[in-house]
Amino acid sequence: MNVPLFVDPHCHILPTGLDFLKLHLGSARSREDVLELVQQRLGMLSEGEWLLAVHYDQNKFDDGVHLTRHDLDKISASRPILLRHSNGHAGIANTAALRAAGVSAETPDPSGGEYRRDETGEPDGVLFENASEAVSMAIPSAPFDTMVEAIMEAGRRMAALGICSAADMMTGQRGLENEIKAYRQAAEQGCEIKLALYPLWASVFGPRGVGPERLAEMKAELDPSRIKICGVKLFADGAIASGTAGIYGSYVGGDPNAKTSGSIIYAPEKLNQMVKTATDAGLPVSIHAIGDHAVDLVLDAFELSGAASRHRIEHAMLLSDAQIERMANLDVQCVVQPEFLLRFGHAYVRQLGPERASKLKRLRSLVDAGVRLSLSSDRPIVPGDPRDGLRAAIQRPEGFDPAENISFEEAVSGYTTWAAAVLGESPSTQLQSIDRESLLGASISR
Repeated sequence: MNVPLFVDPHCHILPTGLDFLKLHLGSARSREDVLELVQQRLGMLSEGEWLLAVHYDQNKFDDGVHLTRHDLDKISASRPILLRHSNGHAGIANTAALRAAGVSAETPDPSGGEYRRDETGEPDGVLFENASEAVSMAIPSAPFDTMVEAIMEAGRRMAALGICSAADMMTGQRGLENEIKAYRQAAEQGCEIKLALYPLWASVFGPRGVGPERLAEMKAELDPSRIKICGVKLFADGAIASGTAGIYGSYVGGDPNAKTSGSIIYAPEKLNQMVKTATDAGLPVSIHAIGDHAVDLVLDAFELSGAASRHRIEHAMLLSDAQIERMANLDVQCVVQPEFLLRFGHAYVRQLGPERASKLKRLRSLVDAGVRLSLSSDRPIVPGDPRDGLRAAIQRPEGFDPAENISFEEAVSGYTTWAAAVLGESPSTQLQSIDRESLLGASISR
């Protein structure tokens, strides 16, 4: 079957390129495995360089319990070490990394985040949500040329998978002007994919934000045939694998120190105000909402904005029938990542139990209700080959309700026509060949 080239409407392009420079912990199945890999990496670093690792996942351990700073301090008490969770919503820092970020027993938890603490009140190195981001901000920024090359490399690798266009969903983590400049230069140097950017809400409207007027000026400086700014990004909750997605009810497994119902990043009144601020400035809003509690808050904010059809909800993993019907009635765009079921299914079952986990990512119900659905990767959280996402969408892994499978044709549309529409584009006129039976028979990417 000949289909258009793929579009990935939710990923992280610069981080994808930068992650190729970091230690990968995806193969670790125990705390001992993690520590061995970190120890091996230590000798490869230059003096003063942080040891950075990605794809850490405590759910792969037999007991599901996190490492702490004390474990990492045994590797090095002087070099900062930071392990990033595979879902991007948690981290583990050693004492040196906490010290570099100015975190101590007296440091309050950041808004929307938590420094987990021991019985004495000292941070134990486990970081949830914005606490992980706060420590990450102490890492020296990559040089500008490295950023440009990282974007170019991510583009090369995505194009090799048949992707022609992608959206970066957190532009501005290290300064919006500088990052947009790097994306613009990559586009001008011939980046192999078309670039769509969703700056973080705070990078535009926050105390240190550039403001909507300056954002409009930067947008006007871009060649829209190669790169464009589409809207702004917010987070309403965390992730299931780290026990931080905002859910009704309680988590049933995993780390005993996790909050029982996850995290809601903003009070409803604050979220409503943030969405209205962006809407009034003419900017569509894309909001990360994984748990059913968070989804309700986001739909409320979208409805109150008076422009729900312009906005996007990201992930929407745990949904009730009523929420799906409401999404359809509001005409909200919904962007889902089927590949998560292949990569994190073990974590979902551990955290939610098999019954609730089986109902995650209700693609069939969303399509049947008429929700404007598109499919994406969220790379570098996952490897991001669209074929893996297609496979998970049309043949859900064992333990996940097969009644929520969608057809091959619908899944292809989710990664092509529907995904392009979310970015305000038409599907690519370039075609590639995909065979359903070969797709289902292939092994997942590593």
